[in-house]
Amino acid sequence: MKLLIVDDDMVFRMIASKMWMLVDSSVEIEECENGEQGLASLKKQKDLSQKIVVLLDINMPVLDGWSFLEQIEENNFYNLSQLNIYIVSSSADERDVLKAKRFGFLKGFIQKPLSEEDITAIIES
Repeated sequence: MKLLIVDDDMVFRMIASKMWMLVDSSVEIEECENGEQGLASLKKQKDLSQKIVVLLDINMPVLDGWSFLEQIEENNFYNLSQLNIYIVSSSADERDVLKAKRFGFLKGFIQKPLSEEDITAIIES
């Protein structure tokens, strides 16, 4: 499995990586500080049979989470059965949760901070 953490917060990326490694040390982790880097990483993904989990922040510079999701739609990446995208956000705004539901391929909306239970649930899904 590959984990792609797309978040401009370096501290969040570091903590999420360390927490994930405690739960599943076999995971390959790539960190991206904005949606543009995340998309570039997905475009060069060679093994389409490998499960890919994306932890996506909403508010980022260059390409935010919403634009990232729109690009996923435009490039038909959501058709990849192994692609599992979760928004992980500090936003408690109900409008963000409702907007996320527009993207039917999203697997979930998780409030920060990410917990060990969140990670386990993602792995088991």
